[in-house]
Amino acid sequence: MGRGKREAETAGFLLREIEARSVLSKSGISAVTYALNPYVGCQHGCVYCYSVFMKRFTGHREEWGTFVDVKVNAPQVLARELKRAKPGEVLLSSVTDPYQPL
Repeated sequence: MGRGKREAETAGFLLREIEARSVLSKSGISAVTYALNPYVGCQHGCVYCYSVFMKRFTGHREEWGTFVDVKVNAPQVLARELKRAKPGEVLLSSVTDPYQPL
């Protein structure tokens, strides 16, 4: 994913700033070409969340809903990726909430 840049833990919740290598992913969702997730993890931890499976790709030992990694360089990485990407539909936050209560 990326290197940890800055990390803070408050009341059992871990917030980490990371530098992402990429932010635009090809999507397997019909009618969507790309997915863009500015975060890894989610502070909400909803019991009905379908994104819990993502934890196995994060390296986190914490429970889903107790950590968020913020991709602090997302705008710069996206600008670079858009130069090469073919036009298409972009789904924002397919496996994270775009409005984290950080």
